[in-house]
Amino acid sequence: MAYFEIRDWINKLKPGSEKKEVLSEYGGLDKKTLKKMYKNMVLARRIEQEEKTLLRKGLCRFFIGCGGKELVDVVAAHFLADTDPFIGYYRNKAFDMSRGVSIKQKIYEAVGDVRSSSSGGMLQLSHSSYPELGILPQASPTGSHALEAAGLGEAIKCSVPIDGMLGIKGGRFSRDSIVYCAIGEGSTSSPEFHRAVFYSVYNNTPNIFGIYNCGWAISTSVQEQFPEGNPTTSFEGFQRFGLLIENFDGTEIKESIKTFKKMVDYVRSGKGPAICNINVTREDSHSGSDDQTHYMEPELQNYHIENDPLRKMAKEMIDDGLFTPDELAVLYDEIDKEVAAISAEVTADIHYKKPEDVLTKVYSYNKDSAFDRWYKLIKEKGEIRQERYREFHKKGFFPTDELPENQPPMTLRTAINYTLFDIFMMTDDVILFGEDVADFAREVFDKGEEVMNKLKGKGGVFLTTKNLQRAFGPERIYNTQLDEAGILGRAVGHSYQGRVPSPEIQFIDYMSPGYQQLKDRIATTYQRSAGNVKMPMVIRTSYGGYKQGAGAMWHSEANLGTYINIPGLHVVIPSNAADAAGLLRTAFVSGDPVLFCEAVALYNRRDWDGYNILAKYPPLEKLIPFGEAEVYNKEAEDIAIISYGITLPICLRVMEQLAEKNVSARVIDLRTVKPIDWETIKETVEQCSRILIVSEDRFHGGVGPTIAGYIGDQLFDYLDAPVRIITSKDARVAYGPDGDEICIPQQADILQAAVELAEY
Repeated sequence: MAYFEIRDWINKLKPGSEKKEVLSEYGGLDKKTLKKMYKNMVLARRIEQEEKTLLRKGLCRFFIGCGGKELVDVVAAHFLADTDPFIGYYRNKAFDMSRGVSIKQKIYEAVGDVRSSSSGGMLQLSHSSYPELGILPQASPTGSHALEAAGLGEAIKCSVPIDGMLGIKGGRFSRDSIVYCAIGEGSTSSPEFHRAVFYSVYNNTPNIFGIYNCGWAISTSVQEQFPEGNPTTSFEGFQRFGLLIENFDGTEIKESIKTFKKMVDYVRSGKGPAICNINVTREDSHSGSDDQTHYMEPELQNYHIENDPLRKMAKEMIDDGLFTPDELAVLYDEIDKEVAAISAEVTADIHYKKPEDVLTKVYSYNKDSAFDRWYKLIKEKGEIRQERYREFHKKGFFPTDELPENQPPMTLRTAINYTLFDIFMMTDDVILFGEDVADFAREVFDKGEEVMNKLKGKGGVFLTTKNLQRAFGPERIYNTQLDEAGILGRAVGHSYQGRVPSPEIQFIDYMSPGYQQLKDRIATTYQRSAGNVKMPMVIRTSYGGYKQGAGAMWHSEANLGTYINIPGLHVVIPSNAADAAGLLRTAFVSGDPVLFCEAVALYNRRDWDGYNILAKYPPLEKLIPFGEAEVYNKEAEDIAIISYGITLPICLRVMEQLAEKNVSARVIDLRTVKPIDWETIKETVEQCSRILIVSEDRFHGGVGPTIAGYIGDQLFDYLDAPVRIITSKDARVAYGPDGDEICIPQQADILQAAVELAEY
């Protein structure tokens, strides 16, 4: 039923007689509040109609409706505190209006105006982001946002203070907040949603998951997805552990008020999370590209019209004598004039996006501001290090009480461990979690030092996080369930709350289950919020082969091309201890999500075929900017070898072998492959003219071809020979030393290619 058809339908209703104590049936809400709630419902519907009008005019390019969900939205917005975080999806327009989003902002969203404070015109309409109102950035891959909600629930409950040295002082949300996650019934089929509910139950977090069940996920019936058509059935066993499950009719005002208030009171009391199956209607097709009359029977279409909450709520309040038909119908005319006027104003002067409006919103990292944050840490907390290291030495965490920068050259693993200790002792904002990262399981840790001192502890499968938990406690360093998507979803929650989380993915090979969280949510947050919400985190992961045959598929992957193709994500790969410390420090103060790749083959390595790769731990003031390569043998001009990570020390050994053949080779260590230091590459090509690129990932979409493409496009005239690229073969690494030799670049291959290129 169209907007004004509802108004006309209301006008035809007969006034009711006022009933005594009737407001008690509305949860004690007064008439003013009820009228305001209804007004926001009407406002949301009118804006939706305006979006369809603008679509026909060619000013709005997409339409997706919220019709039928408005009542639940306004009830939820009323009973939640204004500061309670909301993580919703693209059908919560009435919630936005209830929180105070303006009509003008909604029209900006519809036409993609750069003045939209929600997304700056980055996203389709109805993807809200109003963090100042507690409405966190939304995205199209629904279902995955539930993990963010569970993660934020855990982050709010977490007792670790946020000192504001790197994050948001005190936290974005108060400790008594409730996280409300709205989701369509179809999206609850996603594994992310199931894990989110599990985590909220397991951690007893303040979460409410509201499932808006209209019966259809585009053209897929709810009966095709769940037993009894109810998405909550698979969670009934969790009721033993505190989960409250409710089913109610989201088209009935009294029932919605009663049930939602019950859930808020339950969760706010700390008894556990809540999940609810809410019957709602779908007043329009899934989106502008869908037509539900093609698959929905006429009787069912009519059911949705008759149960439209705008009609039902109006009739109920009129029947109860709270309002006359005219009092409610007149809202339609008043709101129509207001929306039409604002829409005309906006569309008469649409501000379209310029390149800088988009391209400057992908990364927040700025070298100067990042360095300033680090120097502030040193100034305020750096002086405690010597005393703390003496304390750690007495406890047996380190073999000496010397500051790491005063020690002899060390391995990559040792430098990473020391860097993490430095970061943890200088800020409360950083927490670290993942699979096997803790020294002990929580139940062992809780038994005290007498028990722990009898055990060595774990501290990561490669010992990079060894003794961190012992030093800083199980609230800051802890093991998670074996679930990469859950690990990254938890990280999003902590980042929203104002911490700088450091989730560890044990092997980059196992990133796949968490890929949607990484690519679609973590890396997009800054851009899809128009630069208003940062997502700082350091995702540490091991990567690569050269494990003397011990690796194989899922333990020797170096597919970095996959990750450099993700806008919004920095990809960092140190090749030695000094760079690991300098880059890891920068990562934690960058303000952005960083994928920090640690080469397993270099963790404990002291040399590569005789080439020494130990390095001094750099002074605490030393940071390495992203996109700044290191150049070895800079005076050489016969040939240049460009590489990074594991293959870098191999290339340095080849450099020595080439010198024995009277070939002078320059070696470039990229150190970060996103961003890439194009200036150094340009200078190198101009001076050397013969370029060999060695990359452990594969050819298709890899780092090597990316660099070669740049050189061919921008620097072709400087070349005296074709650019040579050595990559891994188009196969997963096979087991055993023979598998390594077959699949990944070998030193002999690099040397031969370099000699041939020098002689070209």
